[in-house]
Amino acid sequence: MAKTEFEVFAQKLATYFQGTLSPEEFTRTLFKKIYLNPNGDTLLHDMEPRTLRGYFYGEHNITTLAKKINKDLDSQYFEEFIDTETDDTIKGLCDAFADECPGIDNENFKTKIAERFKEIICNAATTKRKRKKTTELVPQSQETTVVATISPSIKEQYGALLVAEERSVCPNDGCSTPLFVNVGGQLGANYEVTFIDPSVPETRMENLIALCPACHSKYITGRTDEQVQRLLHIKKSLVDDYEAKETVSMQKVEDGIRKVLEKIPKMQAPANIDLNYNPVTLRQKIATDNLMLYLKAKTNVNVYYSAVQDAFTELNAERILRYKPFCLQVRMTYMNLSDMGLSQDEIFEKMVDWLQDATHEDRSSCEVIISYFIQKCEVFDTIAE
Repeated sequence: MAKTEFEVFAQKLATYFQGTLSPEEFTRTLFKKIYLNPNGDTLLHDMEPRTLRGYFYGEHNITTLAKKINKDLDSQYFEEFIDTETDDTIKGLCDAFADECPGIDNENFKTKIAERFKEIICNAATTKRKRKKTTELVPQSQETTVVATISPSIKEQYGALLVAEERSVCPNDGCSTPLFVNVGGQLGANYEVTFIDPSVPETRMENLIALCPACHSKYITGRTDEQVQRLLHIKKSLVDDYEAKETVSMQKVEDGIRKVLEKIPKMQAPANIDLNYNPVTLRQKIATDNLMLYLKAKTNVNVYYSAVQDAFTELNAERILRYKPFCLQVRMTYMNLSDMGLSQDEIFEKMVDWLQDATHEDRSSCEVIISYFIQKCEVFDTIAE
């Protein structure tokens, strides 16, 4: 998918001005700094964080918002926001925006960038969309029964983000139909955006889900209170998973950890290993009713703990890996996931995902590392008696 003009623009500025702001709050700030709203900032304040995040990552374009604000833009206010006297920052901005802002230099960079932002908003507000020549796939048996409950503009605004949230497969129980399929060499949309609870008056991301045409048709023609609650539960799980992945992706994995992971499959099990040994730390930190997680972590600790510790010590001494900073990364990742209210199982799996996605190493080896840090006290807190 081609990058949107706003996505490119925002991510260039994020390098210098995002600071500790989340992608959605940084995006909200950008629009607040360019939008001179005589009636206050209610419009931007009330925007869904997931919509703003979608703008930042290019998951959908800014057309709807642009049409609402393009008549009240104030480039001078935006110039004040990006004002800086740091030579390195000014040079970086001029280099980053040289392709978008011809003639940009140390003297005019604020004006050039602000005018470019106004141009992007006006382009989005005035460009007429062309209908995509893709096929909306509906099973023949459903062609006459599918009811259009969502307007095309809502599907256009939220569809791509919902499909990304669901990893492009229908999330309904017992269904894993692809939401995009190949039709004659073209990408065909195979989903309908569905209101989960039709009694909710306003359109909110929390009440929208993308279903394949068959599940959509079946749901809207005979939904029960029980089915509504079940789909709301599925939606919450999807949101939690999506946000958890975004949370851990912000933590850069220490480069040297890959060396430890590469060593794990080659490690020899100790000759005197006692698989019946119950590590004290694990017993204190994993809930007693979570037997599967406890047994997995216990086996990893009993077999690999000493060897992993030796590998960390060796690589740290050789300055291939910075052990203490990595411990802090692990702890911070755990705390971020814990603050989201996830269960121990969910946290363990998300941390393994984080390590595997960053290193592309074997998942079992990643599980060994996270188990090591449970015993080492960076992951999970002691459960109160």
